[in-house]
Amino acid sequence: MALKNEKLTHLHFYYHNLLAGPNVTALPLNPKGPLDFNDPAGLFGRLTMVDNPLTLEPELNSTTVGRVQGLYGVASRTDVAFVELVNFVFTADGEYRESTVTVLGRNPILAAGIREMPVVGGTGVFGFARGKVHFKTYSFDTTTGNGVVECDIYVFHY
Repeated sequence: MALKNEKLTHLHFYYHNLLAGPNVTALPLNPKGPLDFNDPAGLFGRLTMVDNPLTLEPELNSTTVGRVQGLYGVASRTDVAFVELVNFVFTADGEYRESTVTVLGRNPILAAGIREMPVVGGTGVFGFARGKVHFKTYSFDTTTGNGVVECDIYVFHY
């Protein structure tokens, strides 16, 4: 297969990780007692499957452009750090519809500022994708685990 010139695309979205409430989008696969983000060792090993809405603005009722689908697990006994395998699945009409960007890496969710994870692949428009995603927590409820995360995706693709 001949490859065209590579281009860089920057995408900006918010995803909503909802562990509690009427429309749960994050389901713990092996609940290990109450959520206590002050006790990383107690959270260690917790796995969660997600199908989170991806929106243009931080409000859940803003325009939905896709889903963040995949799995994360607490992979550290000393801080709340996830290993994440997620696909950004684009569902809105337009050039990215039915394309995906795949992210795999470590995400220390309580860290201040911007967290970076690698883009390891993609499909559709983002075939042969590589790049990085910057995550920044927009809001987080330590009681419920519900959160909104701002995402900047920088992806090279053909």
